[in-house]
Amino acid sequence: MHKAQSSATRAYQAILAAQPMTPGKIAFAWQVAAGPTLGRAGTPHFSDGSLRITARDATWQQEIRRARSLILERLNELLGAGTVRRLVID
Repeated sequence: MHKAQSSATRAYQAILAAQPMTPGKIAFAWQVAAGPTLGRAGTPHFSDGSLRITARDATWQQEIRRARSLILERLNELLGAGTVRRLVID
């Protein structure tokens, strides 16, 4: 399973690297990094290295906060090291 997951990550990295930084690219990276459930629980907005996630409600806000470090790591793996320097969850 790990080989398939790392192959998918490498494929996503290659696809995303060739694309300009757009809201669509950020939304896609957010969905992949957060996973299907958390990905639907918040809306991403990216500006100057900060990714602001607007959660659907307080419960989802708490769940996204719990996963913050893992999501941030995955985002930077997909988008390039240091692309997302700060993850804000509202």
